[in-house]
Amino acid sequence: MILKLLAKKYVREILEMIEENEELYFSEIMNNLDTHQGSVGRLLSEMVEYDLLSKREDEEGKKLNKTYYSITEHGKLALKIYEYSDKLENIRESKFKMEIKGGKNTNIQTEHLDLKIEYK
Repeated sequence: MILKLLAKKYVREILEMIEENEELYFSEIMNNLDTHQGSVGRLLSEMVEYDLLSKREDEEGKKLNKTYYSITEHGKLALKIYEYSDKLENIRESKFKMEIKGGKNTNIQTEHLDLKIEYK
């Protein structure tokens, strides 16, 4: 399920990193994450499988080809999901903060309280 993938550690960071740079190869991604090579490899494979990233191999005639990753349209949509999630979290947190409107009369509002103070 895609939501399980999006909830995994480093997925958001990888998507943001690649979107910012357009295309990165494996070791560039590894250098920016504090985790094991095997974990990143599995995560990138899963992200390619879910079409969040695309990959291409550069065949320069070397023993090991460089594998480059770029973000897909689905990956860009996933970043929007993260942005929307952040907005929802901010709304949730703001419900617990008190809002005081100044002036001669004061309204105090919280999630479970709506208090109006009138000065005479």
